[in-house]
Order: sequence, then C-alpha cells, then structure tokens
Amino acid sequence: MSKEEYLKELRQKLKKLPNDEVDAALDFYGEYFDEAGEENTEQIIKKLGSPSLVASQILAEYAVKGLDNEASTTKKGFSAIWFIILAILASPIALPLLILIISLVFALVLMFGAFIFTFFTVIFALVFSGIISAIAGFAVITQHWQTSLFFIGIGLTASGIGILLFSPLVLVTKSASLSLAKWLKRLFDKITRGRKEEK
Repeated sequence: MSKEEYLKELRQKLKKLPNDEVDAALDFYGEYFDEAGEENTEQIIKKLGSPSLVASQILAEYAVKGLDNEASTTKKGFSAIWFIILAILASPIALPLLILIISLVFALVLMFGAFIFTFFTVIFALVFSGIISAIAGFAVITQHWQTSLFFIGIGLTASGIGILLFSPLVLVTKSASLSLAKWLKRLFDKITRGRKEEK
C-alpha cells in the first residue's frame, strides 16, 4: 500500500468527523510519512497499523476531547459515546469480539437511557399531578375549604418537589453521560492496546 492509498482510506474512515479534524489528522500523518521518506513507507504502515486502527484511535480521541472542561454538556457526553461506538466499529476487531463489545455498549446505553427517562418521567408526573391537584383544590374552595386547602397543599408540594429535583437530575445526567463516555474510552484503549500487543 502506498502513502496516498493509506491516507485516502484513512480519510474515508474519518468521514463522520468535522472536516477540519479530518484535514488536521491527514496533515499530521502525511507529514509523518514525508519525514520518514518514501523508502520507509512500508515500515511506517507496519508501525502505525491499518488505516482502520488509526481511524478508530482518532475517533476515540476526538470523542473524549474536552470532556474534562467544566463547559462540557450532556449533549457533548452523548456525542462522545456515539463517536466511541463509531471508533469501536471502525477498529479491526474480530467479529465475535466486536459483537460482544457492541452488545455490552448498547446494553449500558439502554440501561442509562431507561434510568434517565424514568426519573424525568417521575419529575414530569410530580409537576403535572401537582398542578392538577391545585386546580382541583381551587375548584372546590367554595364547597369545602378544608378539602380545598388539602388539595392545594398537596399540589404545591408535589410541584415543588418536581421542580427542585429537575436541576440535580440534569447534573446527574451530565455527569453520568461524561463518565460513561470516559469509561468506554478506557475500554476501547484496553482493546486496541491488546490488539497491538498481539501483533
């Protein structure tokens, strides 16, 4: 394989990345080949590994880039998880192991999604039922004021609990998504390191 063929295949594997990231990666590896000299192309390819392996490492690095910043968001965490899944899919892993890893990753993501969805549903239910209870309380205020106060109190309490829980749950979602992305990156690093040591 020539340098041009290697870089062309690498570009193809990185097509999910933003253009500036692809260009930066190709510039880096292009210069790496140039510095080694044309006569050493074969050794460089052997040292780097296949374009699939290099692409998977670039995707994984891109996924966790900036995750430690305070400005990282839940969206960035989910995006990182997605890019690590792409990195795993792009890496040259044996099919049975790939199926096992992808199944594990999807199980974790589904479990995480179900957990978050359940808690957001509970919060929504608390706020909504609280509002309904308060409206019902106001509706019977002329008939039985004690019952009215009871329903209004229950409604305001439920809505208040729901509103108070919203911010902590957003923070937990953000933290959990970033932690899951970092854990997947470590898993990916172990897999690819193991592959390199086998060679």
